[in-house]
Parts: sequence; C-alpha cells; structure tokens
Amino acid sequence: MNSFCRWTLKLLFLCSAICAAQQIPSAGMENYTQKVQLSSGLSLLTSVYNGHDSTGRLIGDYDVATNFSDVSERGFGVSWNMTYPANQNGHGYVPYAQQSHKVSIYSWNTGGPPAGYCVWDRLSDVIYQDLKAGRETAFEFDGFASDVSVRRIGEEDLEVLVNERKVRIHTLKGRTPKGWSIWVLDNPGFPIIVKLNTSFVNWIVHSFTLPDASVVGQLKNKGMATSHNILFAFNSSELNDQAKPILNTLADYLKASPGVRLEVQGHTDNVGGAAFNLRLSQARAEAVKTYLEQKGGIQPERLTAKGLGLTRPLAPNSTPEGRAFNRRVVFLELKRGS
Repeated sequence: MNSFCRWTLKLLFLCSAICAAQQIPSAGMENYTQKVQLSSGLSLLTSVYNGHDSTGRLIGDYDVATNFSDVSERGFGVSWNMTYPANQNGHGYVPYAQQSHKVSIYSWNTGGPPAGYCVWDRLSDVIYQDLKAGRETAFEFDGFASDVSVRRIGEEDLEVLVNERKVRIHTLKGRTPKGWSIWVLDNPGFPIIVKLNTSFVNWIVHSFTLPDASVVGQLKNKGMATSHNILFAFNSSELNDQAKPILNTLADYLKASPGVRLEVQGHTDNVGGAAFNLRLSQARAEAVKTYLEQKGGIQPERLTAKGLGLTRPLAPNSTPEGRAFNRRVVFLELKRGS
C-alpha cells in the first residue's frame, strides 16, 4: 500500500472516530423532527448532569422520565419521576403561555409553572418563532440563575431514540449572553429544549416513546423489546416507580401468552469498570425478573436473568448521550426448548 493510500485510510478512520464520539447522526437515518408530536401518551427520558435545584444547591446527575397526558388546545398534563439523587416525582398541569419569554425548568417543585411561564418541554410560540427567524429574543429561566436573551447561532442534527430506534432530529441551536447553549427541536408544534448546557445544569433528551409503542408491542412484532424507561436507583438494582407500570403491562401480556418465555437482559454504561457493571447488570436483570414473578404472578421457570454489563454498547461511552443509550433492559423471547 502506498503512502497516499495509508494516509487516506488513517484520515477516514479518524473522521469516523470523531463522528462516533460526538454522536453525529448519519445522513441516512430517518428524520423524526416533525414526527415527534406533543400528544397524550408520549413519554421521554432525559439525562441530567450537574443539576442544581431552584435555590442553587447541587443535586448531581440523575435521569428524568416524563409522561404527557390530557393534551388539548389549552394545555397538557405532565408527570415526572426522577432517579436518585433527585428522588422527585409528581404530576402537574401546564397551561399554554404562547407569548411568554419566561421558561420554567423547576415547575416540578410546585406541580406546575409559575403564572405567565412556558415550560422547557414546550416552549412558547414566540420564542420558537424568533429563534427560527434568527432574531434575538428575550429569554429568562425561573430559579436562582438566568440570562436575559437567546439568539440562534446555527442548526444541528442530533441522534436520539424514538421507539428504541436510532433516528435524527433537527434542532435550532441558540446561545445566551452568558455563553449557555440551547438546542430546540425544530418543530413548531413541539419546540422542546432537547439539549441544554449551562453553568448550573446540563441535560439531553435522548429517548422518545410514542403513544403507540410499548415493550409488549415490540415483543409481538419482533420477539425482542428494549426499554430505556425501566430505571433504577444510582449504582443499585432498586427499581424506580417509573418502571412498575411498564412491568405490570408486560406481566399482563405474559399471563395472556402462556407459551412465551423471556430472557431479561441488563445492560450498563462503562462508569465504574467492567467487573462492577457486570455484577450491577446481573442484579438489575434479577430485580426485573423478581418483580415479574412476585408482583406480576409469572412462573419463575418462564423467566431467566442475564447481566451483560458494558459488553454490548449501542453507542460510544465517551459522551453522556452514548452512556444514556447504553443503559437499558432488553427482553428476548426464547424459543421453546431453549
């Protein structure tokens, strides 16, 4: 091989590695920007890093499962469940505030946003329209830290999961005078802050589950189902309350399908090392199996538990988004006699 060919191969390898590390979506991925809509039954999973509460107290890193209900022309209901160390859950109602330049990211403290505020998971029409047009727009958070405005500095595709499948979404990327960055879904009906980087919180919404998708639906269609919404306490096999409705529905399906046997697989990211994550993934798979047996009434011989740790990543563990993709529970239908 001549030097030019070797140099070309090295360059291609380097570009590939950089794209993988930054989670740059492939142009061939399906575009879901307009297909993700705010609707009753929609759920999403957000990973939060360096999170602070509304008074400025450091909370830490945690996941948030959000579910929408009662969506109408007036507003919508929203419920949330936060893992350790936030340990918050609740439900509230969000009336639309379509001309507001004030954004609530702490409405979970009070069961709903302050009067006159829109919310991070459904920005006002005026903020979206100004960003889309390239105009600087007034922009203010509730809580202890805020800025005064935001302007669009570009556009960017992000890789997310929709119904547990990797797709791309198009976002408007904005920046505030303090240098904070914000990525807003380029969808006028659902302008959600998909990604946020500030001095007091960073987050990424990495998984959307549409109302017509479920673990049971995946099993019926493919014989395998993946869920990123079955959450556990930090470094623990303790199931979060958010997981229980999913497992209850799965148990109902198994009762109605007595011939189905499942392998429950636990998968983790790489934080803590291979040996630790192998033990953790096994314990989490066992916890799911135990719940289906003890709470769901499923016979133990129909279920097996297998921890795979960090051995089968869906994405590089070099980014928060990649690590979030890799934390999951998989249900694999076993053939008779296996």
